[in-house]
Amino acid sequence: MAKDIIINSIQESLDKLKIKKEIVLTEAKNYGDYSTNIALTLQKDLGKKAIEIAQDIVKNIDLNKYNQISEIKIAEPGFINFWVTNAVFAETVNIINKLGAEYGNGLKEGKGKINIEFVSANPTGYLHIGHARNAAIGATLSNILEKAGFNVTREYFINDYGNQMNKLAISIYSRYQQIFDENYQLPENAYRGGDIVQFASAFHEKYQDQYKNAEYTPEVEDLFREFGREYALMNINKDLKRFGVWFDIYTSEKEQYEKNLVWPVIKRLKTTYEKDGATWLQTTKGGKDDKDRVIIKANGDSTYMCADIAYHEQKFKALNDPEKGIIIDVWGGDHSGYVERIKFAFEDLGYRRDQMEVILFQLIRIMKNGKEIKMSKRLGTSLTMRELMDEVGKDAIRFFLIERSYNSRIDFDIKKVTSTDETNSLYIIKYAHARCAQLLEKFAYKNPQATEFSDTFSQKLIAELKEYPDLIASMGKNYKVNLLPPYLLKLAGTFNSFYSNIKVANSANEESYVALVKAVKTVLADGMKLMDLDIPNKM
Repeated sequence: MAKDIIINSIQESLDKLKIKKEIVLTEAKNYGDYSTNIALTLQKDLGKKAIEIAQDIVKNIDLNKYNQISEIKIAEPGFINFWVTNAVFAETVNIINKLGAEYGNGLKEGKGKINIEFVSANPTGYLHIGHARNAAIGATLSNILEKAGFNVTREYFINDYGNQMNKLAISIYSRYQQIFDENYQLPENAYRGGDIVQFASAFHEKYQDQYKNAEYTPEVEDLFREFGREYALMNINKDLKRFGVWFDIYTSEKEQYEKNLVWPVIKRLKTTYEKDGATWLQTTKGGKDDKDRVIIKANGDSTYMCADIAYHEQKFKALNDPEKGIIIDVWGGDHSGYVERIKFAFEDLGYRRDQMEVILFQLIRIMKNGKEIKMSKRLGTSLTMRELMDEVGKDAIRFFLIERSYNSRIDFDIKKVTSTDETNSLYIIKYAHARCAQLLEKFAYKNPQATEFSDTFSQKLIAELKEYPDLIASMGKNYKVNLLPPYLLKLAGTFNSFYSNIKVANSANEESYVALVKAVKTVLADGMKLMDLDIPNKM
C-alpha cells in the first residue's frame, strides 16, 4: 500500500546514506498525502540542519522505481511531504475489498500472548452499572488485541472465598426464613438488597420448606453459600452473554486455597517480615507505596492480597510465554491504591513489571431527564446492568461506555443514547453502514474493481480508510479502546459527505464508486464487530 511504498523508498535512501533511523510516517492533512519528520530527528545525530538532511534523503529516493509517488516536497524546517498517484487510491480500495474483515489485521509473528482479566464481580448479587463499563472495556480490548495479532485469553476470577461468601450465606438463609416468618430478624452484617430476596425465593423454589427453622450448622451454611454462589454466577453469565461478553477461563479463589496454590507462592516472596504476629509485605521498598501491607494476619488468616498475588503468577505462567507474555487487569478507579502492591509482589516473585498492566476506569452516572438514577426501583440496590439493558439495549451501553478515556467520568444520558438523530454518534455510524448496504443492493457488481478516484470527496474517504490498520496497531500497543468510536464516527461523516456530493449510479466512474462504498461498509462493520454491536443493513 501507499504507506509501505513511501517507507520503503525512504529506507532505501537512508541505506544509501548509511543512516540508521526508525521511520515514522503520518497522514498529512494539508501538505500532501503523507509526511515524515525524520530529518528533524537526525539533526543531532548528523550535526547538520534538518533542511539539508531532508534534501539528501529526497535526492536519493528513486522515483522511477517508486512511481506510485507523484511528488515530494520539503517544507521548513525539514518536513518531507509526499503525494501519491491516483492509482494508489484505487489500490487501497481493492485491497480492502480483497481482504474483507481481515483488513487491518496485525501480523501474529513476533507477538506475545496476553491474558486479560475483567469483570470478575463478586458472586454475591447481580451485575451493576460499574461492571458494565468494566465488561465493555475488557471485551472490546480483547477483540482489538486479537485483531492486532495477539493470542488472547479472556479470564474471569471468581471471588468466592472468605467473609463475603459467609455473609452471602447467612443473608440468603435469613431471607429464606422470612418466607415463613416475616418477623425473622436479619443479622446486622447481612446483605439487605432486594437481590438477596430473589436468591432466597429461588432457594425456596428448589428446596421448599426443607430448611424451615433449620439450625444454622456448618453443613447448612455450606449449602446456602454454594447455592448463592451458583445462583449469582448463573445470573452474571446470563447478563454477560446478553451483553456479548464471554470468557475462556473461570478461576475460583476458593479452589486456589483448596488446591494449595496460594501458600507456596507466598512463601517465595523475598521482601516480607514479621511484626506484631502478622506477616507484612514491604511494599514501601523503593518508595512506591505509602505503607507496608499485611498479607497474613496475626491469627493466621490470609488477607485478600495472598490469593491475588498467587493468582497473578498463575495467570502469567499459564501463558507459557516468559519473554513476551503480558497479563492485563481491568479495575475500577477505586482500586488505584492496590495497583502498586500487586505489581510490587509480581516483581518480587521474579517477573518484570512491564509484563503486568492495569487499566483503571472511572465510574459512570446514569442520567434521565436531568436527574441521576442511582438505585434500582425493583431491588433497592445499585442500578443493575440488566435493568440498563432493558432500558436502552446492549449496543448503546457497549458503545458509549468506551467512547471516552478511562480516566474520564461518564454521564450516561438515557435520552441522548437512545435518540435517532445527529446528536447520537452510534446512530450515525449504524446509519452510514445501513446506507452503504442499501446502496450496494442497487448494483449487480459481485466484485467491483476500482480504477481511479480524481475527486476530493473520494480521496478524503479513502484517506480515512487507510488509517484503520494504523489505528488497530496503535490500540494494540496503548490499549486505548476509546480511540475506536471517534474513528468510526469520522469515517461515517466523511462517507455521508461523499454520498451527498457524488453521483454513483450511471456515472463514468460507477464501478470504482461502488467498490469504494463496499470498502467503507467493510471497515464500518469490522469496527462495530470489535465492540460486539449489532450491524444493521436497514434502518
